[in-house]
Amino acid sequence: MLNTSGLLYLSARAVSAAGNLLAVAIFSRLAGPAEYGHYVLIFAWSLIVYGFGAQWMRFAYFGVYQSERFGEYVGSLARLLGVGVTLVALVLLTLGLLGLFEPSFLVAVFALVCGITLYEAAFEVARTLLNARGAALAMILRTVLMVGFGSASLLGGGGARGLAIAIAVAHIFAATPALATLSKLRLSHFSRSASLHIVSYGWPLLLSFGVTAVGQSIDRLLLAHYLGLATLGPYGVVADVLRQSFSVLGEAIILSLVTVAKTQSNRGDNEAANQTLRKAFNACLAAATFGAAFFIVFGDVVLQAVLKPEFIAPTRDLIPIFAIAFAFATMRNFYFAQVIYFTNASYLELIVSLLFLVVSTALSILLVPAFGPHGAAIALMVASIVACVAFMLLGRRWYRMPIDLTALGVMPSLAILFVFGAHAAAGLVSGQSLPLLLDAGIFALCGGFAVHHFGLLSLPSVEAAGEGAVVP
Repeated sequence: MLNTSGLLYLSARAVSAAGNLLAVAIFSRLAGPAEYGHYVLIFAWSLIVYGFGAQWMRFAYFGVYQSERFGEYVGSLARLLGVGVTLVALVLLTLGLLGLFEPSFLVAVFALVCGITLYEAAFEVARTLLNARGAALAMILRTVLMVGFGSASLLGGGGARGLAIAIAVAHIFAATPALATLSKLRLSHFSRSASLHIVSYGWPLLLSFGVTAVGQSIDRLLLAHYLGLATLGPYGVVADVLRQSFSVLGEAIILSLVTVAKTQSNRGDNEAANQTLRKAFNACLAAATFGAAFFIVFGDVVLQAVLKPEFIAPTRDLIPIFAIAFAFATMRNFYFAQVIYFTNASYLELIVSLLFLVVSTALSILLVPAFGPHGAAIALMVASIVACVAFMLLGRRWYRMPIDLTALGVMPSLAILFVFGAHAAAGLVSGQSLPLLLDAGIFALCGGFAVHHFGLLSLPSVEAAGEGAVVP
């Protein structure tokens, strides 16, 4: 059976990724390395604040919601998010009064936190209602508005802070299709028991998502501290292009397959849930291995088509490092970390996040002053590998996420052979276009074989999994 909902999510996420690449190309050209580095710094702090202030509630809600009491859980989520955003505002106001940050910087950070919070929460509810169309439309709308509002802000002289506020407004308007899903729900029907259920399950996530955000941003914060915003700009933009590209398939896997498996598990059909998770593992492994191989071989060409030369020249050697880092991050974030939704051990996320933070911070402090962007990229890569392996090993003590050993042997082998074959072909075939065309053909064959052999397009649909679910 063709996974129509999964393809819908994938198509929307692909459109979103293409739009994000367009946004990066436009924003980096209009802003320049230093100003874009300033925006990267604002966004990094926004993700840290969002991680501690609101992100945990969204995922806690997904972990505990009950279809027969859907209105209670959605209403409780809305109330908790309101409290979280209020606390964030008070903390940022205090930091401003103490003179630790410039007020305009904090305003930009708070705007982004509010916009991201509203969009992500509405999106989460839409996908748990199995409304793939509304969620997909929200993704596409967000991309279109980000490009439009962000470009207008930079052209109007808004700078990095104006760009951040424009992106925040785009998130708020983009939440409209997902919010329409809630038109028949009475958000006033929150309950104390549902709120406590979310909090009791999710309090470890409060720390873990915040810690993860710090760990994922520490390389950028230290680069800005030691080498300045002009160095951070190229590093941040190249890293974001690769991160977004890996997220395309990863998020489609979560939105379709993991949501299906969670629904099956809630209904007590553990055998079906395990089968779906095994397919999710194969899909995630394909995204990670072939994604890394693609950027190692074609990354320089892709970036030349998107970015100005002053962004590429300082970061060309970082592409393979980023590719490996985000391949392991894909396996961790979009597969092995999902174990917390099939067990009560939500504190696993906190344990692995702390490990990631320790490794990333220690290596960044050691390597960034001496090796600059290369040291930051290596710190990110090693921390991503350690965190992925830790989640894979620790998670199996509570819930054995299925692993297809055949796929684990075949897909990385194909990807590695492709990379070595591409390097060999570059030395044997003259010219620039012919080797690229040859590499593209071989890559399509390898990827097509994996898709066909492991049935990555013949997956259970969200609608099928939702049959029999009680949704108001």
